[in-house]
Amino acid sequence: MTTQSFDALMKQLGDTPEGQAQHLAVAFLAQVNARMQSRGMSNAELARRMGTSAAYVTKLFRGNANLSLQTMLKLAQAIGVGVHIGLIEK
Repeated sequence: MTTQSFDALMKQLGDTPEGQAQHLAVAFLAQVNARMQSRGMSNAELARRMGTSAAYVTKLFRGNANLSLQTMLKLAQAIGVGVHIGLIEK
Protein backbone atom coordinates (compact mmCIF):
# COMPACT_ATOMS: atom_id res chain seq x y z
CA MET A 1 0.00 0.00 0.00
CA THR A 2 1.32 3.44 -0.83
CA THR A 3 1.58 6.42 1.50
CA GLN A 4 -1.01 8.19 -0.67
CA SER A 5 -3.44 5.28 -0.15
CA PHE A 6 -2.99 5.51 3.62
CA ASP A 7 -3.48 9.28 3.51
CA ALA A 8 -6.68 8.93 1.49
CA LEU A 9 -8.05 6.34 3.92
CA MET A 10 -7.22 8.55 6.92
CA LYS A 11 -9.27 11.40 5.43
CA GLN A 12 -12.34 9.13 5.16
CA LEU A 13 -12.36 8.22 8.85
CA GLY A 14 -14.67 10.11 11.18
CA ASP A 15 -14.14 11.57 14.65
CA THR A 16 -16.22 8.87 16.37
CA PRO A 17 -14.54 6.32 18.67
CA GLU A 18 -14.83 3.78 15.84
CA GLY A 19 -13.28 6.22 13.38
CA GLN A 20 -10.51 7.09 15.81
CA ALA A 21 -9.78 3.39 16.37
CA GLN A 22 -9.55 2.88 12.60
CA HIS A 23 -7.30 5.93 12.39
CA LEU A 24 -4.92 4.39 14.94
CA ALA A 25 -4.93 1.07 13.07
CA VAL A 26 -4.21 2.76 9.73
CA ALA A 27 -1.44 4.88 11.27
CA PHE A 28 0.14 1.77 12.79
CA LEU A 29 -0.07 -0.16 9.51
CA ALA A 30 1.40 2.80 7.63
CA GLN A 31 4.40 2.65 9.97
CA VAL A 32 4.72 -1.11 9.43
CA ASN A 33 4.52 -0.59 5.67
CA ALA A 34 7.19 2.15 5.75
CA ARG A 35 9.54 -0.09 7.74
CA MET A 36 8.91 -2.95 5.33
CA GLN A 37 9.72 -0.73 2.35
CA SER A 38 12.90 0.57 3.96
CA ARG A 39 14.01 -3.04 4.49
CA GLY A 40 12.88 -4.24 1.04
CA MET A 41 10.47 -6.68 2.69
CA SER A 42 7.50 -8.11 0.80
CA ASN A 43 4.09 -9.04 2.21
CA ALA A 44 5.03 -12.69 1.66
CA GLU A 45 8.20 -12.31 3.76
CA LEU A 46 6.28 -10.47 6.48
CA ALA A 47 3.70 -13.28 6.52
CA ARG A 48 6.44 -15.92 6.74
CA ARG A 49 8.02 -14.13 9.70
CA MET A 50 4.60 -13.83 11.40
CA GLY A 51 3.76 -17.48 10.78
CA THR A 52 0.66 -16.61 8.77
CA SER A 53 -0.45 -16.39 5.15
CA ALA A 54 0.29 -13.61 2.67
CA ALA A 55 -3.48 -13.39 2.13
CA TYR A 56 -3.95 -12.52 5.82
CA VAL A 57 -1.29 -9.79 5.61
CA THR A 58 -3.04 -8.37 2.55
CA LYS A 59 -6.32 -8.47 4.47
CA LEU A 60 -4.71 -6.53 7.33
CA PHE A 61 -3.34 -3.84 5.02
CA ARG A 62 -6.73 -3.46 3.33
CA GLY A 63 -8.38 -2.90 6.72
CA ASN A 64 -10.48 -6.06 6.44
CA ALA A 65 -9.20 -7.74 9.60
CA ASN A 66 -9.28 -6.91 13.29
CA LEU A 67 -5.95 -5.43 14.34
CA SER A 68 -5.62 -6.86 17.85
CA LEU A 69 -2.77 -6.07 20.23
CA GLN A 70 -1.44 -9.58 19.62
CA THR A 71 -1.43 -8.98 15.86
CA MET A 72 0.28 -5.62 16.36
CA LEU A 73 3.01 -7.33 18.39
CA LYS A 74 3.46 -10.04 15.76
CA LEU A 75 3.76 -7.40 13.02
CA ALA A 76 6.29 -5.42 15.05
CA GLN A 77 8.39 -8.47 15.89
CA ALA A 78 8.37 -9.54 12.24
CA ILE A 79 9.95 -6.23 11.21
CA GLY A 80 12.32 -6.10 14.18
CA VAL A 81 10.75 -3.33 16.27
CA GLY A 82 8.65 -3.01 19.43
CA VAL A 83 5.26 -1.49 20.16
CA HIS A 84 4.55 1.39 22.53
CA ILE A 85 1.01 2.28 23.61
CA GLY A 86 0.38 5.35 25.71
CA LEU A 87 -1.97 8.21 26.44
CA ILE A 88 -1.79 11.81 25.21
CA GLU A 89 -3.45 15.00 26.36
CA LYS A 90 -6.30 16.28 24.21
